[in-house]
Amino acid sequence: MSRPKRDTKALNIKIESNLYEQLEEYSISSKLTKTAIVEFALEKYLKQQNNSSSKG
Repeated sequence: MSRPKRDTKALNIKIESNLYEQLEEYSISSKLTKTAIVEFALEKYLKQQNNSSSKG
């Protein structure tokens, strides 16, 4: 049985080569996709920004 489809959008970005290499290495060692890692990091960053802006 296949997984249910997620509502997604494509995002094409350019990042520094060394940052990409770190992402690639972490993806391999953690067995997580680069998409999953970036989604998690972006969600965490945005949540942190929202919390800090609501305190001001």
